[in-house]
Amino acid sequence: MPSDSLVRGTSMTVALAIWWCHATTAVAEFRNETKSQNVVVVYSYGDVLPANEIVDRVLRENLQSGGDSHVEVYNEYLDISRFPEAEHLQRTRKLLQEKYLDRDVDLVIAGGSVALEFLLEHRESLFADSPLIYTCVGSERILEDDRFKNLTGIQMRLDLVATLDLALTLQPGAEDLVVITGASQLDRDWKQSTDEQLSQSHHDARLKVTHWSGLPMEDLIQQVQSLPKQTIVLFLLCMQDGNGEHFFSPEVVQRLADVSPAPLYGVYNTYHGKGIVGGHFATFEDLAKATAELARQVLHGNNPQEASDVTKAPIHNHLDWRQLQHWGLDQSRAPLDSVVAFRELSAWERYPGRIAAAATLIVIQAGLIAVLLVQIRRRRKAEQAQLASQEVARRQRDELARVNRVATVGELSTSIAHEVNQPLSAIVSNAQAAIRLLQQTPPDTDEVAAALQDIAGDGNRAAGILKHVRSLSKKEQPTRVLLDLNTIVRDVLRLVAPDAVSRGIVIHEELDRNLPPIAGDEIGLQQVILNLLINAGQAMQDVQHDPQQIIVRTTHDDESVRLSVEDSGVGLDEDQLQEVFHPFFTTRSGGIGMGLSISQSIVESHEGQIWVTRNASDGVTFHVRLTTATDTVNR
Repeated sequence: MPSDSLVRGTSMTVALAIWWCHATTAVAEFRNETKSQNVVVVYSYGDVLPANEIVDRVLRENLQSGGDSHVEVYNEYLDISRFPEAEHLQRTRKLLQEKYLDRDVDLVIAGGSVALEFLLEHRESLFADSPLIYTCVGSERILEDDRFKNLTGIQMRLDLVATLDLALTLQPGAEDLVVITGASQLDRDWKQSTDEQLSQSHHDARLKVTHWSGLPMEDLIQQVQSLPKQTIVLFLLCMQDGNGEHFFSPEVVQRLADVSPAPLYGVYNTYHGKGIVGGHFATFEDLAKATAELARQVLHGNNPQEASDVTKAPIHNHLDWRQLQHWGLDQSRAPLDSVVAFRELSAWERYPGRIAAAATLIVIQAGLIAVLLVQIRRRRKAEQAQLASQEVARRQRDELARVNRVATVGELSTSIAHEVNQPLSAIVSNAQAAIRLLQQTPPDTDEVAAALQDIAGDGNRAAGILKHVRSLSKKEQPTRVLLDLNTIVRDVLRLVAPDAVSRGIVIHEELDRNLPPIAGDEIGLQQVILNLLINAGQAMQDVQHDPQQIIVRTTHDDESVRLSVEDSGVGLDEDQLQEVFHPFFTTRSGGIGMGLSISQSIVESHEGQIWVTRNASDGVTFHVRLTTATDTVNR
């Protein structure tokens, strides 16, 4: 016996099968309830005719979009231009009769006057029970045939005169009109209609009218090439040329427009964009939309005569913007309601947002640039003012330095006098000795010569001392040369030695013999060393312990040379260490406080550093760091 699980599985499978059968039946019934309607469209000409292609596409789009029923559209083509024989039409009738014998046709649409005549002629044997409407039939043809008056459809108005008026508006100076048609029956009908319309409008009295009808294509092209520039060329239709060759009219228009020295105009919108300047016509798109609306009303059960009061599609003047530009025609002459197509949009019309954004960005950038230029101008003025201020400050600093040097020379007047007095005393002694040697008999010339050499040496030494003192006092621009710091230190020590001796101060030299050269101003560096020595000597004035000494050291490393001046004076507290290089700071009564400030300026102008530290016991040590000449060159 089967298990319970197997029984339950089999039961579920049977239930699903029953549900599927019911669902399938319901879907089939729903589909059967959806009504399908058949529409047969019979066109006068072939299936590749551009007008037929447009009407078929738009008609299908409008009939098959939306609605409660599905509309099936069948197209049939009489192709009367290539098969004009009556036997062809008879064969076509029999074919259609057999083709739709078992098919319910809900609506028949005649596409063109030939198709309408064909369907009316065979009405009893072909689609006898189906409603009949028409589309794209000329309004003049409707008025001419009494059989058409009781039918409803979409008429197509081919207004040749309105197209000619548009051409004259654009070419007011034109005197010649050339009308081009082909050799088919429809072409000949157009020729006749053109003559009638021109005579009724009296345009033939104003213009010299020439008809080129039924010419072979090559002859037609040659004729067009020889036209005067002011001619109005009106192309109507050319389905067949004089040699019997079949053409599509839009292609003929394009071939003629490529070689014509005069503007072309046309009466069908299938020529629009192929080379014509324009024309007065209804578009096949509008004709097809109106036809679809009328067909939809009939399919909903309305009587065709009562279905719609719209029998014509809107008609306008249509212009090709490119051709207007090509021929230099003034668009403003055209009627205001003209439809201008193919106009090339300007950059603003194509990209308004981008251009607006770019313009805004440019304005912002221009504003920022303007602000930056103003700031740069202000900065330059400020820099110029700062440079001028710095120049004034530099001059004032140099003047203060010179005044400081003069004051320092004044303080060292005793030492200077002692230094100068020594060679002067030696000169006097040597001169007296030379006189005595000359008075001897005989004179001792060798000793006299030696005395004179001593006099010259002492004179040069005195002159050097005075020159050095004068250079300290002179107002000269600093010059940079290679210097030996030890030599500068010794010169200054020799200058201050007498003053130090008179004060009981002992100066010790600890100079590095391997000191590398530096690049600097000799007078400025002499002033720095002189200020540091005088400052050290003054710091020990009130100190009672012995000995009072100053230690002058020079050292060096790979990048710099160092000078230190160590004293054993009263020293400085923490606050004074921070302010000692400030202008007008002094701890000495009667001092002006500019020596160390000027010394700092001179050292910094040499790209050096100067600072002060307290000693472990008494006094302070001033340190000067200067870059070596080799390191300066490398930088």
